[in-house]
Amino acid sequence: MSVQKHTFHFKRKRLVLNKITQSLFISLIGCAGYSSIVYAEDTSSTAVKEASTSNSQSNSKADDVIQLADVIVTTRRREEKAQNVPTPISILSAKTLETQKLSKLEDLQQALPSLNVAFLNPRQSSVAVRGLGNNPASDGLEASVGVYLDNVYLGRPGMAVFDLLDIAQLELLRGPQGTLFGKNTTAGLLNISSKQPTFDPDHSAEISFGSRNYLQAKGTFSDALSENVAGRLSFYKTTQDGFIHNTYNGKDYNNTDREGVRGQILWKPQENFNLRLIADYNKQDDDQGAMVVYYAGPTFNSTVYGNNYNRYLENATQSGAKNLYTNWKDKQIHSDAPQHMSVEQGGGSAEANWSLDSGKKITSISAYRFWNFTPTNSDFISSNALTNAGVSVRDKQYSQELRLTSAGNQKVDWVTGLYYFQQQLDNTTFSLYGDTADAFYLYNVPSVRTLIANGQSNILNNRDSYSYGTTETKSSALFGQSTWHATPKLDITTGARVTYEDKSASIYRTDPIGGTPVSGLSVAERNLLNAQLGAYDSGELKQHGLSYSGLLTGSYRVNPSTLAYATYSHGEKSGGFNLSIGSAPAAGANSLKVDPEKADNYEIGLKQNFLNNTLQLNSNIFWIDVSDYQTTSYEQVGNSVVSVLANAGKVRSRGIELDATYQPIRCLTLNFNGSLNDTTYTEYKNAPAPSNISIPTGVNTQDLSGERVYGVPKWIANFNFRYDLAEHNNWQPYVSGSYAWRDWSYGSLDNNPYSVIKAYGLTNASLGARHRIGENELDVALWVKNLTNETYVTNTWNSSNGIVLASLGQPRTIGATVKLSF
Repeated sequence: MSVQKHTFHFKRKRLVLNKITQSLFISLIGCAGYSSIVYAEDTSSTAVKEASTSNSQSNSKADDVIQLADVIVTTRRREEKAQNVPTPISILSAKTLETQKLSKLEDLQQALPSLNVAFLNPRQSSVAVRGLGNNPASDGLEASVGVYLDNVYLGRPGMAVFDLLDIAQLELLRGPQGTLFGKNTTAGLLNISSKQPTFDPDHSAEISFGSRNYLQAKGTFSDALSENVAGRLSFYKTTQDGFIHNTYNGKDYNNTDREGVRGQILWKPQENFNLRLIADYNKQDDDQGAMVVYYAGPTFNSTVYGNNYNRYLENATQSGAKNLYTNWKDKQIHSDAPQHMSVEQGGGSAEANWSLDSGKKITSISAYRFWNFTPTNSDFISSNALTNAGVSVRDKQYSQELRLTSAGNQKVDWVTGLYYFQQQLDNTTFSLYGDTADAFYLYNVPSVRTLIANGQSNILNNRDSYSYGTTETKSSALFGQSTWHATPKLDITTGARVTYEDKSASIYRTDPIGGTPVSGLSVAERNLLNAQLGAYDSGELKQHGLSYSGLLTGSYRVNPSTLAYATYSHGEKSGGFNLSIGSAPAAGANSLKVDPEKADNYEIGLKQNFLNNTLQLNSNIFWIDVSDYQTTSYEQVGNSVVSVLANAGKVRSRGIELDATYQPIRCLTLNFNGSLNDTTYTEYKNAPAPSNISIPTGVNTQDLSGERVYGVPKWIANFNFRYDLAEHNNWQPYVSGSYAWRDWSYGSLDNNPYSVIKAYGLTNASLGARHRIGENELDVALWVKNLTNETYVTNTWNSSNGIVLASLGQPRTIGATVKLSF
């Protein structure tokens, strides 16, 4: 909002204040004396507006009419009211993100229904909608949920792991997408839009500080550079100490150290043409990725190893490890190896919009992005079993989108376009073993057990292993969507997309480096070494072919306040490759290929306004059938943990989603959203078995048909409110709060009962005040996240010797923020 507009709104508020009677002021504890018009730029349905401005001198009752503001979206590539778009969509505005302190991608699941964000580190992250898309760390696989930044598709979920800087609006679309957006997806789409350059001054400087040395500094400067050129520069720096304590060296892991900058130029030489240039750079350099032991593996009476046998505890003890913490709530590890990772990413885009004399609009979006990830990972024990391991990634992508949009207010509105996407990704998988690797990883193998116990084995000890993967994607698509306004109340929307993709990949592993010469090993030792680290070359792998997406929606305006709609949509997501060797040496190179994923979605919904547009209620029910569902996990295969990436048969996702916003009085806004997701495997006969079965019995597969899909809470409920008190001496106090609750879910692909993520709820709150200083504004707030200091698990991962590791959520953080807008 410009300074001039801001000043006008404040003057308006004072006029309204003078017209409200003293008794009404007292009865509403002063809240009615303040008009929340300062929210007018807030597109999150928490904004309010005056019902009429044409008669400012009329009685106070007329001036005091309130309504929820119209939220404008461009979901169908033209500006429309969100309540008129027959699509399940949830929206978060800049004000909502700021009020609820939602500053990271993983925070968004506290505010949006049917959303799950898995995050361990920037590479091992994923976004899922309606239970579909839990694919962390799959370098050779595209996401089921597309993430877009300023209309540019992000080829890796990790590209969205940065602080949400200077965001104008964020939209979550649920269900298959592709007939309007660039890349085809099967589960949904997260669209992030940053604020554009302005021709009026729009500056802000902000600093926050809090628990565990939390410090965040942000700044934005936007103004005209000439008569037809405007610029915008935004930057941030965020640091915070970690909360996983390493008793070996006294360090706290999972700290935060991020920084970024975004620069923009908007050129508008005439009313019918504009060009927006964007460049950004983000860097992360911290100790993310530390996990705690959630399940130490099965303890059982073994005919080979004796009673009360536990593979993890015995192997770790044999390797010399001390202080094996197994109570995850202690938030402690005892590790001699470092934990660190760094990310560098950025890119640029050019978006040109040209409105023709006929009213049609041509849009071109050209973009390039890169993403570089380098990890240093620990084995989380104190013995020298593993000195470093991980997967480094170098990714770059190019995209070009060209759209033609019809003129508005036609009998048939339409959009058609072409899209091209090219991506080159290279990764390096490395494992650097120490001098106790044999004991930790192989002590359970009968053929070498005695040698290891006597210190005579040299299979993995002091060896390094490297494998190199590469994949290239070239994707071309033709898409289009049209809406026929059949009657004043009935619309019929159809859409189609055809995509041709050409993919190639290869992966090879070198012979192990270092350690005892292979010639000095026994036959048993040599066989184990070859199985674990032997050289392998997949050769060139290829995939190509056509895929199709489609949409058919009927929407009917039942009355001015109710829109009903029914939708069928079909989406396809391209196949991919497993860039981890896994079981390929035994199963063959074709086992590294993953087939395309296909989804058929059926849903009906209502968008309603009640009580003179002070209550907005959006609801829908859905049913999605997915075939060749793509999924990935880390599973125990033989004596090692390998990446399993495969088509998990058939999945059904069905449920209900609800989003309600209520403005009972001018000063108070309430929002509730929630979802029921019943997501199950309808066919998954050869699923991997969990360690509590595979280690005691040797059975490595199970039938999960009819069981719940992992990573999917059945129930999600989010509530938030904002209450604005009366302005006094140019001070405007406010208070806000939120509560986010998530049901339990399985944490790993094998539905290990010991990997279950328990249900938890998070409470956040803030108290602040805005102060006018001439044409400027000062905003001071105290806030707390995770008020009750809940200790909770966000994700779990299968690891060596049958254990399950857990990534923990942030503990309570108390802080303060000072922001100056000028």
